[in-house]
Amino acid sequence: MSSKSTFSLVFYINRTKAKKNGECPVMLRITINGDAVALRLKRFIEPDQWDPVRYQMKGRTTVAKVFNDYLEAVRVRAHQKYNDLLMQKEEVLSTDLRDAILGINNAKVKMIIEVWDDYIASLKSLIGKETTYSTYQKNTTARNHFQSFLIKNYRSDDVSLKAVDHYMITQFALYLKTEKGCNHNTSNKFLQNVKKVTTMAIRHGWLLKDPFSGISLGMKEVVRPYLTEDELKSLMEFNSPFERLIRVRDFFVFSCFTGLAYIDVKQLRKCEIEYHEEKYWIRTRRQKTGGRANIPLLNVPMEIIRKYCNLEALNPEDTVIPILTNQKINAYLKELADLCGISKTLSFHVARHTFATTVTMMNGVPIETVSKMLGHKNINSTQHYARIVDQKVGEDMELLSRRLGTRLALAN
Repeated sequence: MSSKSTFSLVFYINRTKAKKNGECPVMLRITINGDAVALRLKRFIEPDQWDPVRYQMKGRTTVAKVFNDYLEAVRVRAHQKYNDLLMQKEEVLSTDLRDAILGINNAKVKMIIEVWDDYIASLKSLIGKETTYSTYQKNTTARNHFQSFLIKNYRSDDVSLKAVDHYMITQFALYLKTEKGCNHNTSNKFLQNVKKVTTMAIRHGWLLKDPFSGISLGMKEVVRPYLTEDELKSLMEFNSPFERLIRVRDFFVFSCFTGLAYIDVKQLRKCEIEYHEEKYWIRTRRQKTGGRANIPLLNVPMEIIRKYCNLEALNPEDTVIPILTNQKINAYLKELADLCGISKTLSFHVARHTFATTVTMMNGVPIETVSKMLGHKNINSTQHYARIVDQKVGEDMELLSRRLGTRLALAN
């Protein structure tokens, strides 16, 4: 609507439609940009009881109060419906508002939170089949952040999909970084969840313009900590009378030599450990991505398995590693790092990075092989984990120098 748009509501009585007892119907005149339409309300009043200046029943009796409270409720409802329509349409007509008040809109407007809730419900029904609990949880969190943003910035817990425009998306991104304290990558991950909903709406014809047009949702490179060989050795040689610290050390080292994330270690079952070609293998699907992970078990992780279970005695669906909760294990890892003289902030996921770098690639395992063991569907994902550090680059170039020898020498 233009900046000169006008909107007014006026209550009056229609004296030409008086009943036999003299009572006149109360009307509401809706005027938008000079276009007026009348709406008959479910109230009647005698002409001498009507206040034409204050547009309500005269007096302070209980009857007058109830009557005037009804008119005020109609006024509030009309304003709410008008604001809703402004969020949905480029131009609001007086007949649009009349129909909205009467509840006879031709088509129900699609609201983003309503559509999002349906999408989340479908995700929940597909957990363990086509999606994971983590995906469901992340979408739920993004949805809750977006609704909080709407309440704060638009004073509404839901808005029409047509109201979701480029400006709203940029303001939501700002809200995530300022109000919620999210960093660049976390903010963009939440925005990606929003984009899934708007893309679905575009495909269904509920949204005509892409609100993400021109908005980049790329991620910034993140420094992923990992243990050097000396740090890993220090951890493996650590001893303590406290069983909880030994357990945490063992479970962390198990991940350092298998590359499994916490949830995959927790859910590892006996049936996913196979004996093939004179060695044990872990053949599983990653909980996060569903990607296949095929990992030959080296001596160290096999010793840890034997330490905590009798593998042959387990049933196929029994879990193998009696791991602690993620919260506890990460808390104990910080204590373990201090005792081992490791200055890096340890979390269980550091073990996965350590497997990709120190244990495998630093020892000449090709990135394609590492990618398969990590269960990545795309080798680009592996490159984020398996960094080639300066030491490995130097070793590779020294090897190249020896291979070339004098075969490629500059003439004097």
